Formats: sequence, structure tokens, C-alpha cells
Amino acid sequence: MAPSDKRKRDQEFPLSREDSTKPLAASSLLRNAEEKSFPRGGSSVLTPLELKQVTNEAAGDVLFGNKASTESTGQEKKTKKRKVSRAPNSKKTVEDEKDQFEGLTEHINFKTLKIGSMLLGQITEINNKDIRVSFTDGISGYVSMMNISGQFTGILEALDDNMGGEGVDEENASSDEEDSNKNNKKSSFELPDLHKYFQLGQWLRCSVTLNTALEPQSGKLNKKRLELSIEPAMVNQFTEDDLDRFTVVQCAVKSIEDHGATLDLGVEGFEGFISKKDCHNFDKLLPGSVFLCSVNKRAGRSVTVNLHFTAKSNKISKISTIEALVPGQTIDFLCESVTGKGVAGKVLGLVSGFLGVNNIHSFGEDELKSQFPVGTNVKSKIIASLFSKDGNRTLLLSTLERTVALDNSLKEIDALDAFSVGYVLDSCTVAGRDSEYLYLKLDNDRLGQVHSSRVGDIEATATIKSRVLGYNNVDNLYELSTDPKTLALKYLRSKDIPFGETVTCEITAVSSEGINIKIFGGQFTAFVPPSHISDTRLVYPERKFKIGSKARGKILNVDKRGHIFITLKKSLVNSGDDIKIITSFSDAKQVFESDEKTLAVVQSFRPKGCVLSFFGGIKGFLPTAEVSEVYVKRPEEHLRLNQTVIIKLLQVEEERSRIIATCKVSNDQGKQQKEAIEEMILGRSIIKVTIVEKTKDSLVVEMNEVGLRGVVYAGHLSDSRIEQNRAQLKKMKIGAELEGLVIDKDTRTQVFNMTLKQSLIEDAEKGELPLLYEDVKAKDNQTAMHGYIKSFSAKGLFVAFNGKFVGLVLPSYAVESKEVDISKTFYLNQSVTVYLLRTDDDHHRFLLTLKNPEERANTKRTNGSVNNAVDASVHSLEDLSLGRVVSAKIKGVKKNQLNVILADNLHGRVDISEIFDNYDDIPSKKQPLGNFKSGDIIKVKVIGSHDVKGHKFLPITHMVNKSSVFELTAKKFKVDSSESSTLTISDVSVGDELIGFVNNYSNNSLWLTISPSLKAKISILDLSDDNSTFTESLEGQFPIGSVVKVTVSAVDSDHGYLTVTRRSHCVQGFDDIKVGNRMPASIVKITDRYVLLNLGGNVTGISFAADALDDFSVPLDEAFSGMKNQTIPSEVISIASESKQIRLSLRSKDSKTPLVKSHKDLKQGQIVQALIKSVTDKGIFVYLSSLIEAFVPVSKLSDSYLKDWKQFYKVMQPVTGKVVKSDDDSRILLTLRESEINGDLKIMKTYSDIKVGDIFNGSVKNVTDFGVFVKLDNTLNVSGLAHRSEIAEDLPKDLHSLFGVGDKVKVFVLKVNIAKKQLSLSLKASHFTAKGESIEEGVSDAATKEYEEKYEAAASIEDEDEIMDDVNYSDDDSQTDERVEPCSESKSEIKAVTTGGLSLSAGFDWTTSILDQVQSDYESEDDIENFTEAKRTKRHKNKNKFVEDRTIDINTRAPESVADFERLIMGNPNSSIIWMNYIAFQLQLSEIEKAREVAERALKTISFREETEKLNIWIAMLNLENTFGTEDTLEDVFKRAVQYMDSFLIHTKLLSIYHMSEKFDLEAELYKSTAKKFGSDKVSIWVSWGEFLLSRDLADEARSILSRALKVLPKRSHIEVVRKFAHLEFAKGNPERGRSLFEGLVADAPKRIDLWNVYLDQEIKKNEKNKVENIFERVFAKKISRKQAKFFFNKWLEFEDQQQDIKTAEYVKAKALEYAEAHPKAQSA
Repeated sequence: MAPSDKRKRDQEFPLSREDSTKPLAASSLLRNAEEKSFPRGGSSVLTPLELKQVTNEAAGDVLFGNKASTESTGQEKKTKKRKVSRAPNSKKTVEDEKDQFEGLTEHINFKTLKIGSMLLGQITEINNKDIRVSFTDGISGYVSMMNISGQFTGILEALDDNMGGEGVDEENASSDEEDSNKNNKKSSFELPDLHKYFQLGQWLRCSVTLNTALEPQSGKLNKKRLELSIEPAMVNQFTEDDLDRFTVVQCAVKSIEDHGATLDLGVEGFEGFISKKDCHNFDKLLPGSVFLCSVNKRAGRSVTVNLHFTAKSNKISKISTIEALVPGQTIDFLCESVTGKGVAGKVLGLVSGFLGVNNIHSFGEDELKSQFPVGTNVKSKIIASLFSKDGNRTLLLSTLERTVALDNSLKEIDALDAFSVGYVLDSCTVAGRDSEYLYLKLDNDRLGQVHSSRVGDIEATATIKSRVLGYNNVDNLYELSTDPKTLALKYLRSKDIPFGETVTCEITAVSSEGINIKIFGGQFTAFVPPSHISDTRLVYPERKFKIGSKARGKILNVDKRGHIFITLKKSLVNSGDDIKIITSFSDAKQVFESDEKTLAVVQSFRPKGCVLSFFGGIKGFLPTAEVSEVYVKRPEEHLRLNQTVIIKLLQVEEERSRIIATCKVSNDQGKQQKEAIEEMILGRSIIKVTIVEKTKDSLVVEMNEVGLRGVVYAGHLSDSRIEQNRAQLKKMKIGAELEGLVIDKDTRTQVFNMTLKQSLIEDAEKGELPLLYEDVKAKDNQTAMHGYIKSFSAKGLFVAFNGKFVGLVLPSYAVESKEVDISKTFYLNQSVTVYLLRTDDDHHRFLLTLKNPEERANTKRTNGSVNNAVDASVHSLEDLSLGRVVSAKIKGVKKNQLNVILADNLHGRVDISEIFDNYDDIPSKKQPLGNFKSGDIIKVKVIGSHDVKGHKFLPITHMVNKSSVFELTAKKFKVDSSESSTLTISDVSVGDELIGFVNNYSNNSLWLTISPSLKAKISILDLSDDNSTFTESLEGQFPIGSVVKVTVSAVDSDHGYLTVTRRSHCVQGFDDIKVGNRMPASIVKITDRYVLLNLGGNVTGISFAADALDDFSVPLDEAFSGMKNQTIPSEVISIASESKQIRLSLRSKDSKTPLVKSHKDLKQGQIVQALIKSVTDKGIFVYLSSLIEAFVPVSKLSDSYLKDWKQFYKVMQPVTGKVVKSDDDSRILLTLRESEINGDLKIMKTYSDIKVGDIFNGSVKNVTDFGVFVKLDNTLNVSGLAHRSEIAEDLPKDLHSLFGVGDKVKVFVLKVNIAKKQLSLSLKASHFTAKGESIEEGVSDAATKEYEEKYEAAASIEDEDEIMDDVNYSDDDSQTDERVEPCSESKSEIKAVTTGGLSLSAGFDWTTSILDQVQSDYESEDDIENFTEAKRTKRHKNKNKFVEDRTIDINTRAPESVADFERLIMGNPNSSIIWMNYIAFQLQLSEIEKAREVAERALKTISFREETEKLNIWIAMLNLENTFGTEDTLEDVFKRAVQYMDSFLIHTKLLSIYHMSEKFDLEAELYKSTAKKFGSDKVSIWVSWGEFLLSRDLADEARSILSRALKVLPKRSHIEVVRKFAHLEFAKGNPERGRSLFEGLVADAPKRIDLWNVYLDQEIKKNEKNKVENIFERVFAKKISRKQAKFFFNKWLEFEDQQQDIKTAEYVKAKALEYAEAHPKAQSA
């Protein structure tokens, strides 16, 4: 019996019970009978050798008759046929033969192999995840890993547990020369290698667990497949009595011991053992492997086995049940009947069996009868145990020598070497025939079989022509076909088709995913991948390749499963004979040895090259250096994906599957280029080139005739300044010829650098340009040398004469003062003239100077006398010492300074801040210097010098030279006193009042001059408490030089400037804002629903449309158009403390739409303006103001019938209504019906009020083939027709694709027919021009006639009033419309309320806040220009204002059709917002593929300069695939995005997307690869990873991340990363751990006061009072400045005040006083 705990396979495969076969029941019956015939403990009474045929038949009838009677269910037993008596030597009749073979199975096929059938077969194929076993009659099945053995399954389960905790590193493609073989290994390298557990040819006993041929047929044809199990518990159905010697058992290795291996026999209570000596391949034995063996002996519960199957007496003679008769057992077969088909008989007198001619290799009835006489026993091997139709078990046997001996050799290899598959045998003779096969004799030694389905129409001749289809290993027979159709085929199998063969293809299906085709007349189906459809990418391949059409292609590859892949690339299909195609490594070797050209396709790009693909799946690698003879930085910039390239092979290694290729196929040209670049002499070779390419900052040139390429950078176009060179670069045209000097070269990449600087070219022509150290040393200190700045650092300027010969200019010899920053004074590639300073012979180095001898001499002369001084008392420069008062003559009056002359050779300046003593002395506040004139003589005092180039104040100790002038003061009190100092930043403290003069404008701020050495910055928001007085532009209100009184609000000592304000109440934070405050606000963002404003101090407020508009009829975005960044007055109307949301009102006192504060402000019948808040099924809710809402029921919406009325009402749409009811604030009812609103007031226009030339807004009411019906807004149910000829300048083809019902349009009235109440309208753009231009008046007669005929047919239908019951007047479902997320600590911008298509799903962040994080580097020049334009005031912008054509914005607030979006895209193709709305719109329609197409269109359409817009689209695509796609599609988009955009930014965005969608496993894997790629220089990735792990409660892993980060990051980043991890520990982890990290930081860097501050902040948040006070004490024990001490004392005092600890607060004050006395403030000079 099988063990009780074995797997219940029949439960997993219910097909095993599809008929009445019940093997278990049969077994029990047999056991009952066996108790009589086979007493337990002894042999049977009658052995099979002693039984007569009649006795055996009788015993069988009794046994199986009992079974049949037992299983009978009341039906009458069929009458058996009467036996015909005959003489023993008489012949059987046909009927007797039929009876004898009835119930027997002669051959196996898929229909006879029921679940539970067992077979003996040989392993013919070992795959990665299963093995294939072949059986008799050419049937094969597969054994999966889970069906091998219990031990092997345990290995897989343990592997699964281990792999569950470890991630696989996806960054496995870093090597430039490794192809995709690594990736193939990656997916399965952890799985056990089945080649180590099994060997080809090995015999196994298999049990059928699944047969797809027996499953119910579905719509598609089921593929026939056998699933098998070789587990010992499944195939060894033995009891204790069956484990006798020579019993063949299948066992699994449990463990390997010193002297052998313990085995699992699958029999409960028994264990097997095989010794080393009995197993010839013991060293290769592994736990879990399965093999057949023979029982040698049994001792108790231990069974010893061996592999000896060839003994003569190795057959079994007894069994306990018939289930023990399993395949692999050797038995005696009693022959009962012999025919030409084979021999029928019994096994052990119990089970019927059949020995077919295919397992005898003898044919003909006479030959068989002589070989197998009836009544004799034949030693045979059971090869199959099957179930007959009536449920009885039958056996198939074999007497073939290699089968009986279980010979492991595979005859297939030798047999097919003799006659391969497809080989045609011209002369075969018929050897025999049975019910299913025709047997042919190939020669004296070889036989073959032809299945009846493959015989075909053949003529009866002596010899027959056949074709080899394969080989049957178990039966040792060739598989043949004699069908003429098969004989005529060119190839039998797909794998026989040679790679590269040209075939004719018939197209059966076409899509963007590839093309399905038929080849060889439909014999095979094949597939064309998208990359091989054409040489150029086809967006719509179905347009070129029609179904049913023919095309020429080449066999690209055939995989292991026989799938054929075709290429249709003409570059490959039409390749001539001169180019050899590579289909194998042997072909590659031939191409390599003969140095021939070949073709390859670019499959993918790697950092150091690209992967190439050849025919047959062969891969190669093309290094970046071999892409071209010219320098190639990135291969994707020179090649494109899937491009066909002509190459040569540099290296072929079949053992390593390695091919290295090159695109440098022209040897002659390559030699010329190599010689040309070697002959170039840097600084001497002057060559002629042609411009072939332009980049942003350089020219790519090509050397004439040779084709060698080089680069000319913008700085080398001339000796002029960089601005002029850039302007010249833009004028350069491709194809122009240039002549220049070679200054650098790279022989390896064959690229040179060239200069067009005339100074260098002339020196080179004269031979004066230094090339060597000796050339420089030969120069004297007076000789000028021309060079250019190659680089600069803190050491000074590095001046080059060519790319490899550089000298150093120290900073003191480059600029006049150490205060001057050389990095801002000079620029790269700037032309300079230098002089030799000194040389170093030991190191061959030299120092240069930019100061020529004459300048130094002039400086010395300047120190002497002065010429024609204005003040007669001045005789030399020494007379102009600090504090000296002299007379000066005004030379020029500027807006913010006076330029004066002290002498002919001495100049000075008087800053505007050094002229007036106080504010009241200034006569004109906007033009303080207006009273000064050129030529006036004034008294001044010397206070220092002024650097003209650096615009900096310098002490008088600096020598006055050509680049500096005297700094003077004209303040009366300074001239009359001894005071000579200027106000510095150390003299100023917060709260001081100062006088400033406007010096410059910057983004939303003014720069003021406080003194010559002190500047101040004032925000526009701080210019006034109420900006309502600003009626002109900022430049007009505060011109350059104007004076303002300010108060110091902050002192920035690090950057040396003050922050000042003119406001009495400064906004520093949220708590400074009070309800009712009127204050200036800067517009940050404008949408159709709200305006976002900045109130200063990083405080933002929001003003919704009802609070912002003076006139509700004007859309919000139109009312504030062009006002972004402008400052306007606002009033605080509400503050939400919890969400920190501030609501503002921007309405003026004289607003057109009155402010409704309560229902008391309304009267019944009053006409009001409103904005639609939301649209519900019962009606619409509208805003009368931000405080009051009203409801309009459906019955009160319109006089006309609106079929789909919701399309006509959009959120924020202005409407005019009449008050019907206003009982209280929550129950206000309006009507929008034109007839009710109009009444006697005639507010709504009628047909009689409309004139030709009027312009109206309206909504599309109906769309017909002849035109569009439009209902006009603010009219009494007036509608008109815009004929199709009046839609656009060009006649549109399909109006339905352009317009939808409810679309908003602007129309022009062409004609009015009051009598018929008809209007003729136009939507043409030409009508919406300036007033002075002509207007078309009328349409063609034909159009008018058609209009009159069809207008009446399209009459409107009056709507029926709708009864509104139980209307909820409070729109609770839409209260979130105005909700805005509160500002976080790190973001000052309030998240925008999603509108339109972007509100597709909650939390679906299309850009992951990308717009807030993109650096300013992404801004284009156009953006900068638009920004400056946007700063114009509204008043200035209204000049020359004209009526715009806005018909393109038919529904700007919420596009509702594809046509709407297409029109928006035509107007603004570079707007990512429009594209993303379009994508969201398609997703709302569940059109996922169309959404992808829109995204791909966006990437192609948006200009390459708009990097930010493209980035938004990429991130939207990542979101799309993450939500709606698969992991493969997301991976594909991600890889593409990384190639085109900033890689680190894309990685971080995908991390954010994964986090938002809660795909934490994928997020964790991505963190690993991102940190590996960018961790060496990006602190943020480690911090984000740590935060992610802490949020997932993986504290230990987060801390290990910190250790890894410290190993990878440079030392300069260690403090930052540890500080941020410590912050994370306080916020999300263990505060004690955070304290440990901070303690380590302050110990390593005690002078870093900022670390103490952060440490304190964290402890304060935790409210650990003792710890906070302890840290404060430690801080003051350090050496800190007064400013730092002041900061920490204030912080400590504030903390104690919050704790309400008065005693400690007094202690802090005393300690602060003590510190101040011990550290007095330094006195100013």
C-alpha cells in the first residue's frame, strides 16, 4: 500500500474519476481474493508456471467477475457470447480473435492515458524547470520540479523562504561588454540545476497526473500535454510483501552518508540504502534526486538496493496486489494468443497484457507464433500500466534487450546522425502492420514506423519512399511519414529552417505590438517584433502592412519552443552577397578571420557602448570608442535604437559568448585620420575646417578632405568678450568654412580642439606662441605673451598657450585687490595678455602676471604728483589722506551718485548716501540729486576708495589706481567734524531706523543703498501697510535714487546685507495675521477657482472666486490675467487655526457685484449675479458671495428644454438669477429662467435687442451636418445658427468632431430676422479683431437660404416644469471644493485644488510636486522673457488693448471632448498641464491605450527646450503605468525616462509614486538600486531610505543604512547625513538613538553651533526639560559670539516661558546679563 500521508493527487486532478474506473476499489476486491489464493506468510498454492491456460482464464473470470457484480447497480448483466467448441489444433475464427484482444490496449496515445496510468520511459530532455520523459509509441510527458520528490520539494520551499527576505540587485548591467546572458541567469540562478540531479537516457517510472487531452474542450483547441510525477510515494504502490529481491523500485535520495546513501522508497515504514560500490556515479548523487533500482535484500525495515538489472533471474514471481505490477518490473508473460499485431496473454495469471510487434521487432503471424508459442512464458519488462475502457488494468510489455536491461544509452543521437530529421529514404520495404502503424525496413539493421495518419495515398510497390520525422528511443524505431505532401515539404520543423533564409510572408494580423505572419504556404506561423517591422519606426504599421498582403522577410531566430521570428527590415532583407550574415559563432569567426563586413541591429544602450543583435539570437557589444572615427560621448547620440549598422568584428570568443564589434569599417579613411591627427602640432598647425554641427556653446567642425572632427568652443571664436562670441556663435551657419589653430588633440578618440583667436593664430604664424618651458624661459619680463584662461581656482588663474601647456597667475597679479573675486571677474577661454614673472627650473613651472610694466610704472608715478588739482592745497597723492577735506568739481550727476574731479589725473565719487545729513534735508524724495549740476564746486572729505570693476568700497589703505577712484562724502556734519567712518553692518541692529536710496530692482524686492559699504533689501510686500495707494508701476513709484525711510527687520552678517521694512506691522509668521487686517499681498498663482497669494514671511493666503471678483460675469483667470507676482491690496476675512488656512478678500469698495453678507441683504424679485458652485441631479448650487449660497432647482434653470442640462452648467460659470425665496441664510432659492428674470426690467436681451455686429458668449445647443446651433448667454432663450461655412476660415470636414453639446463658444451676429426670430452667427476668428477693422456683414445667399429652410426644422422643444421635493439646500457633498491643504514646514505653496481632468482619482499626483522641485537651470530664455513681461502692471498692459480671439478656448475651464483637447493643444502644444488633463480625460473613459498614445504624442510634440514640461509628462506616464499598467510596462517607461531626463530625479519620483500607491516592496527594491547608483554623492537618497524604513518599523535596517551611507559618502557629507538620521530618530524612531547620534556629532564638531541648535530643537519638541536645560548650559560653556549667545539666550528664555517656569526664566536673564558684562560689544573706530 502507498503511505497514508502521501499527496492525494486524485484530489488535485478530478479527471481521474471521469469514468467508472475505481482502481482502489479494484485493489480491495483483489485483496479479498488473494487471501484465499495467497495465504499470508507463504507462497501461492499454484505458481504461474504450473497453471494451464483454461485455469488462468477461469481464475480471471472469477476475480474480475466478482468485481463486476460488486460494482453493478441493479442493471441486468449482459449475456456473454456462447463459446464455440473446437478442436485444440483447429484455427480460431475472426470473432474469437476479436474476443481475445477485446479490452486490451495495443498502443498508447493521449486518449488512453488516464489519470493514474503509469509508464516506463527515458529522460530525453532536461530543462531549467522540468524534465521531458519519452515513452513507447513516441509519447512524451513532463515532470515539473514540484513532482520530483518530497526531498526536492523541501529544497524549493527552503529556497523560497530564503529568497523572501533578500532582494535581487537590479543593477546588473554595469559592465560594458556583458550582454543579456547575465540577465537570463539572474532569473533562475537560485533554482537547483536539474542537470545535476538527472542524466539523459535515465529510466524512470512515471504516473500521469494531468492529461490536457481529456479535459473539456474550450473555445480554443487544447494543446496536448502530459504532466507526470516521479515521486516514490506515487509510483511505488507496494506493500511489505512486495519488497522482495529483484523488485524494481523508484527511490529518492534522503541523505548522503559515508558508505552510501539513505533512500526514500515511498513505502510507509521502510527506508532504503544503496552502498557506494553499487552506485557507479555516487559522487554525483544529491539529496532529492530520483532513480530506479533493484531490491537486493530486506532486513527488517531496511531495504538494500542496487543498480543490477541484467541478472538472468531478476524477475518477480509473486505480488500481494495487482497494483504491484508497475512499469519497470521484469516478469514472466504467459502467451495466450498470437496474431500479426502481437501477443496477448496474462501476467502472473491475473492481469491481461499485450506484447506488440513494436516491442518485439518481429513481424508476421507465422514468425511470431514460432517465436512465442501459446502457453509458453516469455521474460518481459512492463512498460505501461493502463486502464481499459471497462476500468480493468492492462499492461504493455517489451522484450527488447535494452529495455529489459534498462540500458541508459540514448540511441536517438546515433540514429539521427545516420538519417537526420527530414532525410528522404527512397527505398523502404514493408515489414509489417498493426492497428495503428505501418512498419518499414530501412536496411538490415534499422526499422521505422509510420502512423496511420501519416501514410497518405501511396501505391502498392515493392519499395516505398518515406521521410524521417524523428526517433523513438524506447521502441528503437524511426518515426517516418510516407505521405506525399510531407515528402514535398521543404522543412519539417521550425528549428530546421536556417537563420537568414529569405521567405515570402503572408500577413495575418498587424498591431503596434508586432505582425503575425504565415510562411511556407501556411505550414508555419511566425512573428515580426516591433523593432523589426521597418528600418524607420512606424506609428501605424497597419497602414503599410495590410492583412492578406505579401512581404519579403528573413528568418531572424527560432527559439527553443520552435517560435519563429522574422525581420522585415529592408536593410537586412535586401543585404547583398558582399555582406555575410552572422547566424552562429562559427560564422562570426569566419567574418572575423576574413575581416569582412557584416550587419547588426542596435538592441540596447549601455553606459559604455551598445548591445548588438545578430541572426540566431547571437549578441555582440559595440564600445563607445568604436561607434565612429570621431569622438562620441554617448552612443545614443550617434545611433538610434533598432538601427541597422554595418560593422566589423574585433574579437570573437565562443567560450565566453563574447563578440566585440566596431563601426570603423573604412580602413583607408581611418588611416588618413590617424596620420592627420598624429601630424598635428599643438600651437603650430593651422588647418581649414567646415562647420558640421552647432551646439549650445560650441561648434563641431570637420577637417576638409580627411573628415577628422574637432570642437571650437564659443570662447575661442575670437578675442572678444564672451557675450560677443555667443552672438557670433548664433550667426554661424552649418557648412561654413573656417581656418584656425589646433590647440589640443586626443589621438585615442581622434578629436581635436581649435581656436579662432587672432592673437594666438598670429603668434603661431610668427613662431612666437610658446610650446615648451624653454620657450617661456627665453622671454623677458617686458615681452607680452598671448594666451587664454583655461581654468581658475583659489590658487589663481591658469593661463594656457595650448591645451597642454599652462602657467599660473596668482590672484595678487591678476586683480588689484584681494577683495575682488577672480571667478566673477574672469571667465573660461578669455583672451589675456601675460608677462613672465618668474620660473622654476626644477619642476619646469612658471608664474605669470597680467600687469604690464607700464601699468606698474604709472602706478608709481601716480603715487607722486597730481596734475591741475581743483583744490590748490593738493600737490601730491599723499595730500589726499583719510579725513582730508578738499574741493571737488562735479563732472556728472547720476541717479545715485555724483562723479567728481579732484585733479586732471584724479577722480572720485560721492555716493548718494553720503550727501544728505537727514531725511528732511532732501528736497525731492524721488530725485534727491536734482539740484546738483555739472561744474559745481563742492566740499568733500576723503573716506576711502571705490573699486570701479567690483563696485565695492575699499579702505584708503588700498592704493588708488586705474580701476579705483576716491570714495568721498559731502555730508555737512562729516565735513565739519573729524568723523570719517561709514556705516557698516556691525553698527546696525534690528529695530534701527535708517534712510535708504533705491539702487536696483530684483524679483519682488528693492535693493537700497544705506552707505557706500552697506546695502539693504526690502520686499515689495514691506513697502507699505496697504498697497492700495500704488497706482503706478514699481519703477514709477520708487525710481532709482529715490529715498525711503526704513526699519531694520533682520541682519544677515554672512552675506553682508540688511533686511528692512516700511510696514508698521511685519508679517513673520501665521500668528501675525488677524481677521480684518488689510495688507498687501503678492499673487503667486491664478486658477479658474481661486487666487493664491503671499502675505510675506512665508505665509500664504487664498482668495476664492467669490471673494476675489468685483464682477462675477468676468472669469477669475481673465480678471487677474497677467497679474502674477504683482502686489495688490487684500483683507483677511477668516483664519482656520488647525489647517493654518487664511482666506482673503480682494474685492474693492465699488465692486459691480454687491457683497451679500446674509439673507437680509436680499429681497424677493431682486436680480443677482452668482457663480456656480456644484451641479447635482436636483439642480445647481451657486455662490452669491463667499458666505452665502443659493439653490436653483432643475425646473428653474431655463425656459427652453435642455435634453442633457448638466452639460450647459459648469463649476465657476457666472449666471444671472432672480431671488425667489430668502427665508434664512441656508434656504435661498433662485430662478435662472429668462422669462422670470426679464420681467419688466428687460435685463435679458430678446431678438429685437440684438444688433448685427454684437458679440455674445454662448453654449452649443445642437450640432448638425449643416451647422451649429448656439444658445446665447444672458438672453431670453435666444439661439441662432452658425452655418458650417462660418465656423472657420477653412471649411471643416466634420463638425461633430469639433463641437459637442454644451461647449462654450464666442459668436458674432451676422444677420437678425426679428419676424422669424432667427439669427445668423459666425465663429470665424476674423470677426474678433480690433474695433477699427472691417467686419463681415452677412453670408452667401446659398448659406442664407439653407439656414432659413433648416432653422425651422430644428425648432426647440419647451421643457416641462419639474417638481422639486425635499431639496437639500446645503451642498454637503461639495464642501471640499474650497478645501486647501495646509502649508507644511517645508513647502510654502498651498497644493492646488484639482480641477477638470486632473481630479481623476484621489491622491493621484501626476507630477509628484515636480514643479516645486525643478531647479532654475531648467528655465529657458523664453521663460525669462515672459517673466519680465508679466511684471508689467495691469494699467500699463491695458494700453493698446484689443479684443482677443478666444474661440479656440471653447471650454477652457473643463474640456469635455477629444476635440476640446485637440483645440487646446493646437493653441499651446508645449503645456504639460493640458497634455496631462488630456491623459486623465482618456483614463476617465477607461481608454488606457489611448492615454498612453496621448502621452507619447506629448513627448514628441513638446519642444526639446521645454525640459520641465517633458519631465512632467514622463512622471505622468510613470503614474499611469503604476496605476493601470503592469510591472513590465512601468519598467519600460522608467528606463526610457532615465535615458532622456535627469536620472536621479526620475528615480526619486518613482520612489514617491511607489510610496503614494503603497507598493512598499517595489519601493524598497528601488531604494537599493538608487542608493547603489547615486549614493556616493547624494545624501538625500540615504535619508529618504532611512525615513522609509523607520516609517515601516524597520529600525534596525534603517540604522544599517546609515552605516552603509558613511562608507559610501565622502567625509565632507558625514556630518550632514548623521544629523539628518538623528533628526529622523527623534521624529520617527528611538529618541535615545537620536541623542546618541547628536552627542557623537557635537563631540566631533564642537564648533558647529548649528548642530547644537538642531539638537536643542529636537529635545524641545520632546519637551524634555532637564535635557534641554543641560544642553543650553553646555552651549554657553563653548566659545560663541555675542550674536550667537543672544540667539540662544532668547531661545532658552522662550522655552522657559512656554514651560511657565518663572524661576528658571529669571536665572536665564541673570545668566544673559552676566555674559553681556563679561563680553562687552566692540567699539567702532
